[in-house]
Amino acid sequence: MKKITLSAIMAFFSLIAINAQDDSTASADQQFGLKAGYSSIISKVKVDGASGSDNVSGFYIGAFAEIELGDKFSLQPEITFANYSQDGESSSVLLIPILAKFKANNELGLYAGPQLDYLLNEEDAEGLKRVGLGLAIGASYDISDDVFIDTRYTFGISDRLDGDLEGFEDFNVKAKFNYFQVGLGYRF
Repeated sequence: MKKITLSAIMAFFSLIAINAQDDSTASADQQFGLKAGYSSIISKVKVDGASGSDNVSGFYIGAFAEIELGDKFSLQPEITFANYSQDGESSSVLLIPILAKFKANNELGLYAGPQLDYLLNEEDAEGLKRVGLGLAIGASYDISDDVFIDTRYTFGISDRLDGDLEGFEDFNVKAKFNYFQVGLGYRF
């Protein structure tokens, strides 16, 4: 699975590099870019109706493509590496959202879509499913033609527990990961 993940990252960045080198063949309705910023992972656990949550802060860095589908709509696939640290330990996650974007006006964009996340550290995945699914919603604001800020919140949909937890076999236990991000982006 690590080889597949690394191959996907390399393919995505290769597309960006090819586009940046050959602007003469780039389509006017397609853009590529990079983004980075603050990220937080919020783990939510429910046990027989009672719930609790905890969050860990970190950063993200990634790449995206914006493919225009019309005057007001575009598709924005991304691949993002996020790292979270707490008490001297860190965890890494690969986030892959595919967002439908609505341009409310020349500066403001609203988007929503599915997001896959993949836990990169094996020790973090003990007792958890490495792959999860969420629903991302957010907004972006263009500061200039090339620079923008964006923020999003992703609601975890899939249960991340891999089987029953030891000592909790008689309980209904579910765990989900939500993500919050805010950062800067640059379009090529």
